[in-house]
Amino acid sequence: MDGLTVRLPDSLRGKASDLAEEEGISMNQLVMLAVSEKITQLDAEAQFAHLDALERFGESIAEEESTQPDALMENLLDQAGDEEPREGDRRPAEAK
Repeated sequence: MDGLTVRLPDSLRGKASDLAEEEGISMNQLVMLAVSEKITQLDAEAQFAHLDALERFGESIAEEESTQPDALMENLLDQAGDEEPREGDRRPAEAK
């Protein structure tokens, strides 16, 4: 595990120190928990945004096709079948 030096304003450090003491944990544990909670929150928000975008995309496609998103997806999967992709079916690899 790597170390990290964090500079905090005195007021914020004081509040963090008080909170860690109230919780019976070290400052290190408090900071680790806070960072972990923030990352979890941001990951969840990103997932929900992604799912929302997929749902809106499916609804817009369904409107164009005059069918419901589930029925449209089922239709697309039926068309795909079990066949392996043919030459040219895959998107070209991005240049690095």
